[in-house]
Formats: sequence, C-alpha cells, structure tokens
Amino acid sequence: MDLIDRLWDESTNETVRQTLEPTVPFFEIVTHLGDGALLVVLGVLLYWFGARDRRRDRLFVIAIGLSALALSAGLKGIFELPRPDVAFAPAGYPGYTFPSAHAMGAAAVYGALAATMDLGRARTRYAIAGVLIGLVALSRVVIGVHFAGDVIVGLVLGLGLVAAGQWLSSTERFDPGATFALAAVIAVSAFALGSRVFVSLTLGASLGGLAGWYLFKDRTTSNSAAAVLAIGVFALIALGLLRAVSLSLGVTIPDLLFSGAGVAIEAAGYALLTAFLIAVPVLAVAVEDDPRLRQLQRRLPFEGRQLNPDDLSPEND
Repeated sequence: MDLIDRLWDESTNETVRQTLEPTVPFFEIVTHLGDGALLVVLGVLLYWFGARDRRRDRLFVIAIGLSALALSAGLKGIFELPRPDVAFAPAGYPGYTFPSAHAMGAAAVYGALAATMDLGRARTRYAIAGVLIGLVALSRVVIGVHFAGDVIVGLVLGLGLVAAGQWLSSTERFDPGATFALAAVIAVSAFALGSRVFVSLTLGASLGGLAGWYLFKDRTTSNSAAAVLAIGVFALIALGLLRAVSLSLGVTIPDLLFSGAGVAIEAAGYALLTAFLIAVPVLAVAVEDDPRLRQLQRRLPFEGRQLNPDDLSPEND
C-alpha cells in the first residue's frame, strides 16, 4: 500500500488512535475548536467588540471563514465520500468526509487571525495558530470522523484561502470585499458542479457580506459595547431561527429547499442577516444614548467597545 492509499485507509485512523489512546478525551474536547458555529461566533464577536479602526481586518477574518465553509461544503457535495468505517467513530455522525471542514475552517480562521492581529510578535501568533490548527486536524483522525488525507487537504486549502485573500487584498490591506466575492464565486461554482451542501447559506452569506461591507464600511460606528450588544442579540437570534427553519425544511420538504426557488429564498434570508451582522456597530449609534444602555455600559468590563482586562481583575469585584 503506497502513501496516498494509507492517507485514506481506516488502518491509519486505528494506528493513530492506538498511539494516542490516553489523550482521546482531550482530543474529543479540542475538536470543537474547529466547529463552524464556534468559529462564526468568534469572528462576529471580534468584529463587534474590536477596535473601530480594525474592523476591516476583523471582517476579513469572517470572509475567509465563509470562503472556507463554501469550499469545504462545495467539495463535500461534489465528491460525496463516506466517512471512515471504524468502531470508535461517533454513531451516526452526519455529512461527508472529504475534505475536513473542521481542519479547513480552523486553518482559515486561526491563520487569518494570526495574519491580521498586531498582538505580540508575528512568530508567536503563527506558532499559537499552528498549534491550534494542528490539534483540531489531528483530533478529527483520532475520533474517527475523517481520514488523514481529508484533514491534510483541509489544512492546505484553508491556509491557501488565507494566502489567496491576502493576494486579492494587494490594493487594500485585508480587503473583506474581495474575499466575500471569492466566497461567492466558490459557492456558485460548487452549485454549478452539483453540490447542494450548505449552498444557500454560503451563497447568501457571501453576497450579503459583500453588499454589507460596501454599504456600511464608511459609516460611523458606535463606541458603546452595550449598544452593540443590544442590537447584536437580535441579529444572533435571527440567525439561529433562520438556521433552525432551514434545517426543519430540509427534513420535511427537501424538494422545495433544493429547487431553484428554495435556494434563492433561503439565500436571500442569509444575505439579509449577514448584512445585518455587518451593520450592527453602525446601527448601534442610534441607541447608544439610551439611559438604560449607558447604565449597562458602566457595568460592563469594557472601555468603549473593547474589553478592558483591568475590570476583570479580582480586586475590582
């Protein structure tokens, strides 16, 4: 058996599992660092509560993450390869195996964060990102939901998206508009090639992100964490409801959901919600002078819109 065959052979999963047996509970936890929902929430919170002069960088991270979702979902829907058949894999684990969305998402998001952040030295940021990405990728093999080849391809493609996003941003540093456009192109291409995995979400969110960025990028944003939180809660609730409805429709009337009209309607919903998520710091300006929000702002451990670590210290309790 040659090396390529071993990368997509269950015996490799079994060997890795046996070698790392004492650390399996650790990997069962660390794998969630690549969950799509966690990466989305992380990206959105950093965008909402980051420095106002860095929102371009933070939105670039979200656009890279969305590109990774579009690419991983598109490839899964095109190849439709089954997951490893190993005894220790979680029963009934859904979806297809190639490529690993967790590995690709972790590589894209944590890699983009390392590239855009100014905190500490660049080599330290990249080292931390590399450790997180490596642990997530290895965890997928250890718990038996992906072949080794799936995670390697996911890592290469995720890091490649970060590089592609930076290349597309050659005229403007970390241009989220160009990266949202890349995500839209990937989603449309995947749909044209027959993929129906998350196509409404990725196409709608990428188009909504593109429109939202150009509509709101020059607008004044609020410096009140309380105001951003008040508006943002509604956005997150709406996103959760839309996802729940989409999943429900996918089970009850899948033919409608995957028809042209169904894809268009669902994509429009995700487009509007993504634009809303981008607009939250702008919309917060309208409510930041509300007395109740001013009082809440004084109670929150924030200096303006940014977390103030000093307010979290025990002596300030």
